[in-house]
Amino acid sequence: MTSPETIALHARIVFLVAAVTDGLALVPMLVPAIGTALFRGGSSRDTPQFRYAMNLAAALMAGWTVVLFWAAAAPTARLDLLVIVVCPTVLGIVWATVAAVRHGVLSGRRMVPLWVHLGLISCYSLTVYALSRFAVA
Repeated sequence: MTSPETIALHARIVFLVAAVTDGLALVPMLVPAIGTALFRGGSSRDTPQFRYAMNLAAALMAGWTVVLFWAAAAPTARLDLLVIVVCPTVLGIVWATVAAVRHGVLSGRRMVPLWVHLGLISCYSLTVYALSRFAVA
């Protein structure tokens, strides 16, 4: 059986890793040259419509980053957010990037490290959440 202190520590770690990940995701959203260098986008990134969408996405990502840091401050009270980290958040990001790769918007090879990272965060989140449920039972 896992102690509540151990569960809280692991929940804090996963919340912080997710918060830093999301905070770093803001950089290519707000700096188009970095986004293009990382993900090899096309000329569609130069349109006002794309910048508008990225700015909206960045605002939402910044908000989610703050929520994750908030959850890390009291991880035991906010364990249910671990499920939301995975679904819809990570699954939505993976779905969107897979669709972008399929349509030639992003390079698949450049997405693999992101997908691996998100897969690890998802597994870690769900494991910590499951352990928290078994510890209570």
